[in-house]
Amino acid sequence: MSTEVTDHRKIIKQALADHDAATLLHQIRQMLRDDPKPHEVSFCATSIARASAEIQQQLGAQTLRLFVVRSVTLEPLVPHLTVQAALSNFLLDIRLGGFGSYADDLMNPGSPLAGFSPHLVLVHLDLEDIAGQLPDLCSTGTGQGVAAEVESSIASFGQMLQSFRSRSTAKMIVQGMVVPDHTSLGDVADANLSHSLPEAVQDLNRGIAALCRTLPDCIFFDVDRVAARVGRSAWRDERLFLSSRLPLSANAFLPYARSLLRSISAMLRPPRKVLCTDLDNTFWGGILGEDGTDGIATGATFPGSSYLLYQQYLKQLSTRGILLAIVSKNNEADVREAFEVRAADLALRLDDFVALKINWNDKAQSIREIAEELSLGLDSFVFVDDNPVECEAIRQRLPGVAVLAAPVQEPWTILKMLTDAALFDAIAVTADDANRVAEYKAQSRRTALASSAGSHEDFLASLGIVCTFSSALTAPLARSVQLLAKTNQFNLTTRRHSSTDVEAFAAAPGGQAVVVRVRDRFGDAGVVGLALARMEGKACFIDSFLLSCRVIGRGIETALLAHLAANALQHGAEKVRGEFIPSRKNSLCSGFYTAHAFTPSSAPHAAAPESQFFELDLTHSVPQIPPWIHLEDTADHELTAPSLVAS
Repeated sequence: MSTEVTDHRKIIKQALADHDAATLLHQIRQMLRDDPKPHEVSFCATSIARASAEIQQQLGAQTLRLFVVRSVTLEPLVPHLTVQAALSNFLLDIRLGGFGSYADDLMNPGSPLAGFSPHLVLVHLDLEDIAGQLPDLCSTGTGQGVAAEVESSIASFGQMLQSFRSRSTAKMIVQGMVVPDHTSLGDVADANLSHSLPEAVQDLNRGIAALCRTLPDCIFFDVDRVAARVGRSAWRDERLFLSSRLPLSANAFLPYARSLLRSISAMLRPPRKVLCTDLDNTFWGGILGEDGTDGIATGATFPGSSYLLYQQYLKQLSTRGILLAIVSKNNEADVREAFEVRAADLALRLDDFVALKINWNDKAQSIREIAEELSLGLDSFVFVDDNPVECEAIRQRLPGVAVLAAPVQEPWTILKMLTDAALFDAIAVTADDANRVAEYKAQSRRTALASSAGSHEDFLASLGIVCTFSSALTAPLARSVQLLAKTNQFNLTTRRHSSTDVEAFAAAPGGQAVVVRVRDRFGDAGVVGLALARMEGKACFIDSFLLSCRVIGRGIETALLAHLAANALQHGAEKVRGEFIPSRKNSLCSGFYTAHAFTPSSAPHAAAPESQFFELDLTHSVPQIPPWIHLEDTADHELTAPSLVAS
């Protein structure tokens, strides 16, 4: 055992004695960088288990029950999963299914899987258990029967997954197959024949991925991508697989665990929304103030090509809705000149950024200002800078911001650093995501108009706001679930419902799952609000009510409430009941119900102690859609509150 590892162990043990969760996990991270051997990982996993209460209380770690449906041996992986989960601020309670009992686990309502009531299910099966005939069928090279085997295997696998999904709302991660490194046909034939085993396994993976897209809250885990990075020849130890059915070599444990946790995190946490980049030695090489416009490195020639690659990646992020901002200590006039003179060598223009903080001010303050201007929380931000002092200042002063230190000595690695950080991973990308950058730019034009308007009502009327109400199932559904996962500031309960839950609200008698789409003369904000409600006797109970911070203050929340009340009246409701659950971020909407004539009411017997309840008597008062808001293309827009009351 090395001296460094011995020192790490001592600090970890002291952190356990001191009940110091942050130090414990920091040392575990450092220790595994120095020596990620299985016995050290097991020591770390045991330490995490002993400190689970402190990790949850001090760091807010989320506890998750994970059930693994399997046909292989996975016990040696459990410590690695435990450690990587804790480093991602999750505490996993892992239950392994019976060896080879995968069909019973997925299809039997009385199986151990059903009894465990997991939050997450990993389905990890080997190729021979999914499509065992493929190797023999592909060995002929003719392709006879290969497509049929792939199709029937996917159909059979799909039946098992659908059977489980019909009984459970647990999130599913379905692992694909690793493309074989060696086959009976050899490398040349594998590369040239359309029905080789590698081709067939890739077809199988594509089919399983497509199957996952048809199931709510189910994603495909592309383990072949992970194996390719490790090296397929090193991915599996054949002796161990043949003797114990262990599908991974010891060298693959760590990359496998990290990649699986990346999938878990993407299912449970929204991606970051804003990337703030420094300029000198980050966005381009060199220092603008010293090297001049012509001296900074960017463009097709190395090392400028390294920085151009970074710029191109930022542009790609922008096209899917990630907001870009510049936070740089520089003279703004010099920067504008550089963007103009070196435009041919830059992948971005200044108007590709939603915010520019190019000055000599404190960078933490600049980031705070951007957050305020965009109405976003600091935990939505990523900061990239080459200066270690600036990076450390942001870490200490703005702990919610993810900080990445640009590699000045190896600028060609910055792209790998960004992608490995997994800060922008998304399960789905919607049209509303792609429209986000344009919407934030439109918001700045609205702000300029507001400053010149005579009154707030005049300003709102001048916007020409149009609302469209529709089912959350057709928003599309992925956008509805995305709103539930991402919206924090105007979210009355912050419940993170799954797509299955949304479907249940929509299908229940008198239930509502409604979204609102907003546009005005400056642009289309897309689907920005969601409400979920159910009937409880003669009362309509609002389970979830949320609105994107982009449209707060325009009366959209009142229009959504009025629409919800109108539908409730149609279903015979006499009251609307609402719940407010305070969180660290939703104080903005704490007075929403009282501002709309609701009065405090008693809490149900099983309610959480922090929940606050409010009630509105629809026989005396009905919310009205603000006069400056117009309805369009709403299937039931005629069901406005006034028309229902009049009838």
